[in-house]
Amino acid sequence: MATRSRSERATRRRLHPDERRRELVAAAERVLRRHGPDGCRVEDVTAAAATAKGNFYRYFKTWDDLLVAVRDHLVARYAEAVRERLDGPITDWWATLDDEIDRFISYQLDLGGLHDAVFHGPAERARAIDDPQSAPGLIGAFVAAGVADGAFAAVDIVPTSYLLFQVLHGAADAIAFGADDAAVRAATHRIVRHTLEGGPS
Repeated sequence: MATRSRSERATRRRLHPDERRRELVAAAERVLRRHGPDGCRVEDVTAAAATAKGNFYRYFKTWDDLLVAVRDHLVARYAEAVRERLDGPITDWWATLDDEIDRFISYQLDLGGLHDAVFHGPAERARAIDDPQSAPGLIGAFVAAGVADGAFAAVDIVPTSYLLFQVLHGAADAIAFGADDAAVRAATHRIVRHTLEGGPS
């Protein structure tokens, strides 16, 4: 087994605590993507981060604390991308809506086993996602912007955003469990559009 040189060990010791913590979170994300929540241990994460197992407990009291940190990192990254798109000029709200629907479904599918590890189970129960960063919060921001621009019907934002989240989440779950991808996406587009057009129910 190869050992690191003294200079390499010294470099790792000089890492700022925030940087070391980010390394552990990034390593956990990689390991959870490969193995899912049931095949991942603390030592797998510290090995992937090339650090001693004892360092884990300097930054996270429990495994669930790490899962919450991974979840918050994923949510913040996705939220930043959504808000960047919302900040740009939107000339066709319906095309933009269709794009966001497909992005959300693909994002959830791409998470694979990581999704269940950080969005369901003990980590999720330990601390709720900050609402503006949550998927319903982001959907609400998008819908509210479309309503303000006159593109969408004047729906009740909060309940509508939660219901639309369930539609999108359920669509990704259906595809993950073997439903036809194109058919599920097409149905999802129709349901969301019908909701925001505000036509007769």
